[in-house]
Amino acid sequence: MGHTLSCHRSSSKPTLRPLKVKHQLSAACNFADLQSPTERLDLNVASEEELMTLQGVDRILARDIVAYRARIGGFRKVEDVALVTGVGAARMARMKSEVCVTEPGSVPNLFSLDLLSTTRVDVNTTSTSHLQSMTTVTPELAQAVVLHRTVHGPFHRSEELGHVKGLEPHLLTRLLPQVNTSRPRPASTYTDLRNDGLARPCAAFSFHSLQEVDLGLPPRWATPMRPLSQPFSGVFNERPVLRVATWNLKEFSTEKAQNPGVREVVCLTLLENGIQLLAVQEVLHEEALEKVCLELESPSTAAVREWPGDRGTWRYVLMDPPQGQEGQEVERVAFLWDCSSGLELVRAVTVETRSEGNASPQSQPLLGSFKMEALEFSVFNLHLRLDAPVRRGQPPSNPQPLATLTPFLKELCEKKLLALGHMGAGPEAGGLAELRDQALEPLVLSDCPTELPTRGTERKGCLQNIWASHMARDTYTGRWGVIQTGLSSPWIPDGWSWGGSVSNHCPVWVELYMK
Repeated sequence: MGHTLSCHRSSSKPTLRPLKVKHQLSAACNFADLQSPTERLDLNVASEEELMTLQGVDRILARDIVAYRARIGGFRKVEDVALVTGVGAARMARMKSEVCVTEPGSVPNLFSLDLLSTTRVDVNTTSTSHLQSMTTVTPELAQAVVLHRTVHGPFHRSEELGHVKGLEPHLLTRLLPQVNTSRPRPASTYTDLRNDGLARPCAAFSFHSLQEVDLGLPPRWATPMRPLSQPFSGVFNERPVLRVATWNLKEFSTEKAQNPGVREVVCLTLLENGIQLLAVQEVLHEEALEKVCLELESPSTAAVREWPGDRGTWRYVLMDPPQGQEGQEVERVAFLWDCSSGLELVRAVTVETRSEGNASPQSQPLLGSFKMEALEFSVFNLHLRLDAPVRRGQPPSNPQPLATLTPFLKELCEKKLLALGHMGAGPEAGGLAELRDQALEPLVLSDCPTELPTRGTERKGCLQNIWASHMARDTYTGRWGVIQTGLSSPWIPDGWSWGGSVSNHCPVWVELYMK
């Protein structure tokens, strides 16, 4: 668990930065920003009712701001409010000229900076190597701490370290003065965007309306129309079921998600196939996931808007970029789920897999614990590159990239566990031996291709899959699918023409009984 989540970032270690003063005003200066702090709303003392006077803030969002403020001990700067569920950078920028943050120390009991606590190690977020640098902590004990918090959730109090296997009482006594704990914030979600003033009706094009758009196509070229499917009943053998899927969306960026054809294909694929939980790989920007949730909440494309069933209420949780790479396009993994179905995210943590001298998965795995009625299960979201070509002058990658996951798999394999994602190779590959060693079995047959053929190439093998522990297989309905149709749109470019696909990787789903 070497990184935090974008939806679970906590700020337990204040960082003091020098104040940068700019003396020049640009010609486009916004004089609203020159208001004195006394004329703005103080985010650290404002009530829910006062926060609701801000643009785009409703009762639910105001409550989330107050709850997050209490959890972290107060905001240190205005930009911190962007970390609150449902706010984000865009909404923060709109309200920035109306709000301020009180200087540390001017609010009683809010920023009582304990200098000793700022030098302590946060056992909920620190890496294995950082733990090992502490006195009395051996490599085995550091791994045990990371394993415990990953499987059982974050520590609420430092004293709970006593539950870690191998941590003797005399070691705990010496360790407590060196550590503290932080609590992650709730997963990012969307309230009713239609009531937030964000979902303004606008002209958009889809399979039903693209015939009116000049795409530069030949006069007799027919634009295919996607027929509306009937919503999945959510029942099999007279028992309620849950469909879990994985999809590598291939460089899923903000720019890509701005394409209406991409949003339409992603949303309709979820709705038409009754998918309630989706593991996503190759996410480059958090805003891309936001656009998918917004499209499902308040559609701008005709086909999604005309969907005959309930579109649900979708949330996402995403791993933060590694420290030092916040401004870069880093491939990450995420979960999207429909909370209106009753599916609940219990917790989500990133699993620390990188160690010196060892190969690791392409992205840090994301472990999510979910609950739906009587069904409780865990999901490993993986992105491996077992099929990646070896660069000249570099040694081959480690043939066992999942070896660093062994302790976590051993701890969870006796429970309901799914390990899914882009595996990069068929289920018989040597790089996936660790899954087989822990008695996990692939649910998608190895002879079923999960890749769309590209120009000049043949269809590849089964690179996407969903592996299940024996406990998870007890709830498995026996039904699975590889979605190979409906993944393209006339609105998506394909080289110098149109009709491209969202990704050359196909979504894969399996079905579980909820009871």
